[in-house]
Amino acid sequence: MNTVTDIAPTPTSGAVAAHDVPIPLQHVDSLAAHTTANIGDARVTGMAQQLLNYDPEAMVWQDSPNLSMMLSSLIKWTLIVAVWIAVLALLAPRAAAPQAEAQQQAQVEKTEEKPARGKKPTRKDKAAKSESAPPAPAPEPAAAEHPWRPFIKWIGLLVVAYQVYAHLVWALRLKCIKYKMSSQRLIVQSGIFSKTTNTYELHQLQAGQVQSPFFLRLFGCANLYVGVWLIGIRNAEAVRDLIRNAGQIEASRMDKARWR
Repeated sequence: MNTVTDIAPTPTSGAVAAHDVPIPLQHVDSLAAHTTANIGDARVTGMAQQLLNYDPEAMVWQDSPNLSMMLSSLIKWTLIVAVWIAVLALLAPRAAAPQAEAQQQAQVEKTEEKPARGKKPTRKDKAAKSESAPPAPAPEPAAAEHPWRPFIKWIGLLVVAYQVYAHLVWALRLKCIKYKMSSQRLIVQSGIFSKTTNTYELHQLQAGQVQSPFFLRLFGCANLYVGVWLIGIRNAEAVRDLIRNAGQIEASRMDKARWR
């Protein structure tokens, strides 16, 4: 017999056999699998957005390195520049010191040689005065510049220019670093022109280690190591506990999904 009976439900007795409705049989080769249409390269349908929103990763935390971590370097190089300026001042050429004693002596001689009031000086007095007047002292030549001063000056200028450039680039790189944490992943984005993004699963991160240098601690910041360094972040202890708790929840979720 090449027919099967249809099982039709009834309101009173449930599923019963309807012997009078035969179902024709067909070969398995006649079945056609469901095929999808070609939508083109780099295209998605509305179902793609639904799949992404099916298990959304809520953003939990975001921060960037604080510029206060540059403070120690800035203080160090400020002191170096101050020492460099002091050395240049010591090696600078100095003009001849004024001969105060010679000038004072000349003033005394002038006052002594003034004639009394009402008495005009004679020719003999003028000749004697010109003969007895001491010659004017010749000006002393200025001191020569130290031979090492130009070398120290230009080397210092090059070093200062390079340090200004290096610190500006350093500050720009720090501000371009972004730390983002969702309920499942930790994302670290860096780079000024070319961006690099590293993603870490929270359940694979290690226990947190907090380092608090002096200048960072003044601004309430610290460095946190959880398998990757998060530098110059605020309230690092709270962020460490946040990553730990979120990692435990994510690990529990993955274990449940594995045993389903």
